[in-house]
Amino acid sequence: MREPADANRPWSARLYTAFVHVGKALRYSLRGLSTGAKSSLAFRQEILVLVVLCALLALTGKSPGQWLLGVGCWLSVMVGELFNTAIEETLDLITRDFSLGVQYAKDMASAAVFLLVLFNVGLWLHLFGRDALSLLGMM
Repeated sequence: MREPADANRPWSARLYTAFVHVGKALRYSLRGLSTGAKSSLAFRQEILVLVVLCALLALTGKSPGQWLLGVGCWLSVMVGELFNTAIEETLDLITRDFSLGVQYAKDMASAAVFLLVLFNVGLWLHLFGRDALSLLGMM
């Protein structure tokens, strides 16, 4: 088995390379978030929902575990939206002509986001249902 070329380099050089790689990955990720926010209305709406969700979690005094669950699950919706947008943009680069296969791919990506949103609505009913009923004087 052949050893990687990196194996003969000093550890400090390998560490530097690793930090450079992480720095570039962070830059690309932040650029992707920025592009998503600039180009996708749905992604901007999901950012707003995230802010409202955090406010509700704070106002209702939810535990750190509930925060992790609520925010983490909503972030999965945002990840799905980024994938959906990336798929749509890529398919639009391939062809602007109508294609049933392209339509199916776009519809399935959209359906994935929809299912993530449905799951989150159920989670929010679990997290905030009693608070909402108490607020309405029904509990």
